[in-house]
Amino acid sequence: MNATLCVRGARAGGLANVDMDLPLGRIICFTGRSSSGRRAMALDILYAESRRRYMQALSPTERESVSGTARADVEEISGLPPAIYLGAPRRGRTVGDYLQLDGILAQIMLEEGQMHCLECGGRCHSYAADEVEREVARVHPDTRCLVLAPLALRNEGMWQQLVQAGFTRVAIDGQVQRLEGDGPALPSDESEVHVVVDRLVPDPNASVRFLEAVRVSRSISSGQTVVWVDGTSEMMHLNQQPTCGECGRQYEPLATTDFGAGQPLASQVTLHSRTMNELMDAPLGSLRDWLAGASQKSQGHAKVETALAEACGLGLGHLPLRRRLESLAAGEWQRLQLASCLSSGLTGILYILEGLGSQLSGGMLDAVSTGLRRLVTGGNTALLLDHTPELVAVADEVWAFAEGQVQVGEVPEIERDGADEKRVAEQVKPALAIRGNGVVGSLAIELPHGKLTCVCGPSGSGKTRLLNEVLLPLLKGRSVEYAAAGMPRNSRVVMVEAPSGKATVLEGLGLFERVADLYAASPAATARGWDRDTFLLDRPGGRCPSCEGRGQCYFDLEFLEDIALVCTACEGRRYRDETCEVTLRGASIADVLGMTLEQACAHFARYDSIRPRLEAAVECGLGYLLLGRELQGLERGEWLRLRLALESTRASRRTWVLIDDPASGDHPEDVCAMVGVLRELVERGNTVVVAEQHPMVRAAADWVVDLAC
Repeated sequence: MNATLCVRGARAGGLANVDMDLPLGRIICFTGRSSSGRRAMALDILYAESRRRYMQALSPTERESVSGTARADVEEISGLPPAIYLGAPRRGRTVGDYLQLDGILAQIMLEEGQMHCLECGGRCHSYAADEVEREVARVHPDTRCLVLAPLALRNEGMWQQLVQAGFTRVAIDGQVQRLEGDGPALPSDESEVHVVVDRLVPDPNASVRFLEAVRVSRSISSGQTVVWVDGTSEMMHLNQQPTCGECGRQYEPLATTDFGAGQPLASQVTLHSRTMNELMDAPLGSLRDWLAGASQKSQGHAKVETALAEACGLGLGHLPLRRRLESLAAGEWQRLQLASCLSSGLTGILYILEGLGSQLSGGMLDAVSTGLRRLVTGGNTALLLDHTPELVAVADEVWAFAEGQVQVGEVPEIERDGADEKRVAEQVKPALAIRGNGVVGSLAIELPHGKLTCVCGPSGSGKTRLLNEVLLPLLKGRSVEYAAAGMPRNSRVVMVEAPSGKATVLEGLGLFERVADLYAASPAATARGWDRDTFLLDRPGGRCPSCEGRGQCYFDLEFLEDIALVCTACEGRRYRDETCEVTLRGASIADVLGMTLEQACAHFARYDSIRPRLEAAVECGLGYLLLGRELQGLERGEWLRLRLALESTRASRRTWVLIDDPASGDHPEDVCAMVGVLRELVERGNTVVVAEQHPMVRAAADWVVDLAC
């Protein structure tokens, strides 16, 4: 009998005392419109409570920097496993780092690779003390040898010091001389001087005498051992440090950090004819083939092979280890996260995956569905926040959220029509033409001015790179690898990206300063000498000094996400008490941040500089959003429509708006609302280019560019 995750009385994020019984070890899908409660249940209830319980399991010393961990707004949760949310920021990392392959490959290269000299290219070796005799016996069996120690210190009394230490002979420029009387003449700085430690025949089975001679030589020459074969001029450098067998140059012992990007030795160590730099630049599929040809398989090999097999099975074999995560397409990033989960070997985990199928189609959706099934077969639970019909169909249970309530249901069907094919055939002029070869491969495309263009194609075909690395630089006047004709003149360029920092909805609409000006112009503020900055959250003065105007205090955890607690000084109001004494039509600035967009429309109805943008956001279906809510806490569809609402009110009519993955697994009704805003922007004379696979977006486009063709 499968275990069950029981939730009773969930109220976070607008949930109305929701009760749920979720079977563990299954694929579960939450559907619903933005702010319907599906994301709140997954993140603010299940994920937040899992993190809180983890914190409770730490020792008091480990938790001493955190004053407490807030409970999720729920009456009871039982059967909750550890939860992992696959939605962490991806900046500043690479594919190899994310899959934890860089360190393992560096260790394999360190243990099994062959180092080459930077000067002559000769092979470098390092020898432990007990390996020296076996190496000499292998190369020169039954041959008497001298064990020497290079002498670097030169002074007037060095011969006497050597005699006092028990040494009787030295080799100067290849000539052995006894230390008798005052000793030989002092050598020049260019001469090679070696102390003769012992003379003996190496035993392949090892001998105590030879080992002791090696240890003595290394003790007086910082780890160096030179073996001179009798009757020859050959000097064997068998040092503790890596040493070139051709020129004798020594190097410091290698560490895994020597194989990082930009390190000179990263290209000097080879394994199966490949350097670390070559491995980092090779596609994962090629790396997998290279690793399969290894004659010896260590535990490190097995870990790398497992991760590569999962990534290649999800169609990521074309990605190199050195590829930055932020340059990945949305679909590639989602599949990379799933591959990491599959290769981790963890069991009993609740994985929360958001928008997994938003940019996938055909065979890739089948591969992802198979991967999800394998994930739960391995003893885990997969919770999907998705509306892709193919992924909803593979779920064992589908829960539909609406207005804070939930019931077992189905996702609405997405209409598919042939409107996009008709628009592809049309000739639209003028257009920006891009042709040539570069980061996206061969291109010969046109993007019409003043139209909605949908760039489509399978995940990894180059949609994201076309927007970020070709179109955006072109429109900003920078050079790219492609030739362009029909460039627009005097146009604004807007790349709609995920919000960062701690900006609020009011600030996202560009209205915070205008509202602050109204409060600064009030009689109460004028009498106190307060200006606009007093009412802004990004300026000290009127905001709460304890939480710096965020309403919550954040505690940084080294291995987990930050913990946020309501500020006890301002009780979440963000401002000082005296700042809240200044009111406008009976509401303080803190009260304004607690208003919804609909309420704010009524409150600021007489202010023409503020009302239009509020109305535009309400028309986009966002009337329920609080003005003080941080943009980072919004669902993707919400902040995207908010950003587009702002663009729809700007005076410019020649703006190019670029958006990557605008649908992103949203509910069909939210996608429909977003498409309506895009069409309104185009009708105002703007140009919109989106990278999207969603059929509703394709159907609404005036022009379709298919990178798969």
